[in-house]
Amino acid sequence: MASLQDHLENLRAKPEHIRRRIAFTSALGFTLIVFAFWAASFSAEITGRPNPVSVAVAKAGTPGQSLIAGVGSLFYDIKDLVFGPKKVTYSSVIVTPGK
Repeated sequence: MASLQDHLENLRAKPEHIRRRIAFTSALGFTLIVFAFWAASFSAEITGRPNPVSVAVAKAGTPGQSLIAGVGSLFYDIKDLVFGPKKVTYSSVIVTPGK
């Protein structure tokens, strides 16, 4: 099995029109793969249930709402780092065996 370096040297030795064809074919293949994943991310009505990506996008709302929620969350995280998280107290629970 040839190494990547050998493969690149083999490509460099080929004529210009062959290298252009290989570059175009590689770029087209990569673009088709990206397009396929992009198209699959839309919710398909064939299955009858919503796609998780479309559900997450619907919950996010507008970009402005998402940004405001992120900034608010950051504020509370910093506050918890500085002052400590809210204290949770537990009361005693007595467990007795059932009859």
